[in-house]
Amino acid sequence: MLPFVGVVQIAEIEKARALSLDGDYWSIQYRLPTNPQEQTGRRRIDPASTYTRILGYNHAAVGTVRQGRLEDHPVHPALDPAKVRSALDRLFEAVTAAPLPFEAADRYEYWLLDPRDETPLALLYTSVDEQERALTPPRSEWHPMPAAELPVVPPEPPQSFYVPPVNYRLERMVAERAGSRPRAAWFEPKGPLGGDFPPCLVREDWQDEQQQLLCDLYIRRLAPRLLMIHGLSHPVRHRLEQAAREYVFDVERFHALYPEVVDHRILTAARVEARMRRANS
Repeated sequence: MLPFVGVVQIAEIEKARALSLDGDYWSIQYRLPTNPQEQTGRRRIDPASTYTRILGYNHAAVGTVRQGRLEDHPVHPALDPAKVRSALDRLFEAVTAAPLPFEAADRYEYWLLDPRDETPLALLYTSVDEQERALTPPRSEWHPMPAAELPVVPPEPPQSFYVPPVNYRLERMVAERAGSRPRAAWFEPKGPLGGDFPPCLVREDWQDEQQQLLCDLYIRRLAPRLLMIHGLSHPVRHRLEQAAREYVFDVERFHALYPEVVDHRILTAARVEARMRRANS
């Protein structure tokens, strides 16, 4: 966040952590000594720095795990190599033995609001710790995955003039719907108050037929990643599984992190097709 690209798995010990978006490739990071100068001023949620700045720490990459193999990196001069090695071994053992996906930990969500009725319009951030809700969020703006990373086939044939990608047209739609003075608020969707929250993280009800089509196209393309979300209803999950069937390589990459599957035949067929296409390429 922002944008939503999937659900990250985090295995953490006192001074180190391992992070993965697909359960296969893990980045292992070790906490650097705190710089007192970085603790001055009011802290802000900064999506460009994952959650390192939120917690007041910076981390150095010290190793990776891919396909069950550990590769260590040169150790930052501020770190103790023996302690880093111990952390690498502990996290390597943990991530290669732990069942995936991990249980969802983020309870709090920061939603852009629809000014017409103050209902959730698009998800901006999530938080594990209630205290993080006191941090100052940046501007209330929703962003999709960049078109270069998530290409969405446009609904119209190629034009002789520039037409923005579907991703950015949807971004503009959400911004216009949020109004000139966008507002956002924290919620606890799984708490006692509950509420009606868009399951695919952005509202899918649009009055204009063309806008509805653009939103549908983006959701369908994002489906293999949206399936990583915990707590989806069976109808929504089944709809996303059907949409994900078209993007076999994404399903192959992310399927290990799906907390539930409604129709195993759909996803199995996608994974088989991905292997066949790769073997024939």
